[in-house]
Parts: sequence; structure tokens; C-alpha cells
Amino acid sequence: MKTETIVKLTLWINRIVMAVVVLLMITLPFAHRWYAGLMNYPVPDGDVWGLWAAYVACAGIILVALWNMEKLLKNMLCHQVFVWENVRRVRRVQWCCGLVALLCVMAAFFALPALLIAMIMGFLCLVVSVVACVLDGAVALREENDLTI
Repeated sequence: MKTETIVKLTLWINRIVMAVVVLLMITLPFAHRWYAGLMNYPVPDGDVWGLWAAYVACAGIILVALWNMEKLLKNMLCHQVFVWENVRRVRRVQWCCGLVALLCVMAAFFALPALLIAMIMGFLCLVVSVVACVLDGAVALREENDLTI
């Protein structure tokens, strides 16, 4: 598959994920109650609203990360790959992953499975950090080579 096609596909998937995140922000309390009824376990109101508050906080951070990925992908479509703006955008995604990991640790007081999400987001933070370091080095190398006559 051609790189440009993959970037365009990723851009559309990113937009779909943004829409799903916003939709879940609105419907999570109702979906949680529906699922609890399906599984026949009582759900205290405090748990539902505590989870919803944690999700909304995480979703806001996730939307910031997705917006930065959107801009990064658009830069790639314009053939601006190894530029400092992209390094900053990848770093923002890294910090967003770290913040979501921390919020999920706190959300584990309402739902223990949030610890699993915290571990996944912490690992993702590390992976994105490595990518940001590699991209940083590539941009520095490109600029050094641009100065060579």
C-alpha cells in the first residue's frame, strides 16, 4: 500500500475515534447502567458518576492527543514529516498518555479494571516517548544535512 493512502486511512480512523470518544462522553452513564442490568449486578449511583467523571477527564485529554495526531497526519500529507512541529505534537501525545495513566490509577478507586488501562497507557507513554526521541534525532539530523553544501 502506498504511504499516502495509509496516512489518509489513518486520518479517517482518527476522526472516527474522535467521534466515538465524544459519543461515549455523552452516553457512558446510560451504557454503564444498561450493561450492569444485563450482567445482573447493582450499580451504586456514586460509582456510575465517579466513572463518568473519570472518563470525561480522560476523554478530554484523549481528544487533545487525537487532535495533535490529526495535525501530525495532515503535515505528513503535505510532505512535512521531519519538522520540529511534529516533534512537539508527538511529545504532546506522550504527555496525554501519561496523564490518562495517572487519571486511571485514581479511577481504580471506583473500578479496579482501570488499573489495567493505566498500565496500558503507561506503556504507550513509554513507546510514544521513544518515537518522539527518534523523531527529534531525525529532525536534528535533517537540519544538519540541510546546512551541508
